[in-house]
Amino acid sequence: MSSGSSNSADPVRPPVFGILGGIGSGKSSVVRHVSGLNLLIVDADRIGHELLLNSDIKAQIRTAFGATVFDDRGAVGRSRLAEIVFGTSVAKNESLKQLEEILHPAIHRKIQSQIETESRDIDAVVLDAALLLEAGWDAECNWLIFVDTPADIREQRVVRNRGWSAEEFARREATQWKMGVKRNQADFIVDNSGSMDDAAASMSQIFTSLLPADSGNKFT
Repeated sequence: MSSGSSNSADPVRPPVFGILGGIGSGKSSVVRHVSGLNLLIVDADRIGHELLLNSDIKAQIRTAFGATVFDDRGAVGRSRLAEIVFGTSVAKNESLKQLEEILHPAIHRKIQSQIETESRDIDAVVLDAALLLEAGWDAECNWLIFVDTPADIREQRVVRNRGWSAEEFARREATQWKMGVKRNQADFIVDNSGSMDDAAASMSQIFTSLLPADSGNKFT
């Protein structure tokens, strides 16, 4: 369960739901298919990508990884950076740790800022982050929801949608906490082995069961 959860919402802000799941679990898609509620979706991975445009972050990355991770226009090449930080060697694991030390504090500040400044007049905040537990961002959450998708389906998705090999999927998966650990930390489980509509309906039911009775009616 969430380390910051008492299963009640902070009275000064809407409740925050943290979404857990493995690579390719479809957790982001499930959240975006939820209807009938006014949700603020805070996408930590998107925040991380946007921060790669920040001059201070770029300077830290250049110091840590050198000029080879930048393209001819001076932008961080995400694929080049990924080649360095994801792998099986100790050196690459250390590189991943370096990158997280640069990005995670900045991502956390952006998460907190979005929750504090953009969450007025909404029903709930949804924090969507691949490394939500690993980075300790679950402290921002009232409840955690685990999107449960079999590993073979997840692998098929990333091979088809991201062009990864099965080996790349395994390497990336190894950098995250085990699925069993994530599942055990969750307050609720959503099955995403079937249709997206069924998974979204299940997630919506969890949201509405925990929100005030008038949630979802504010803007109708």
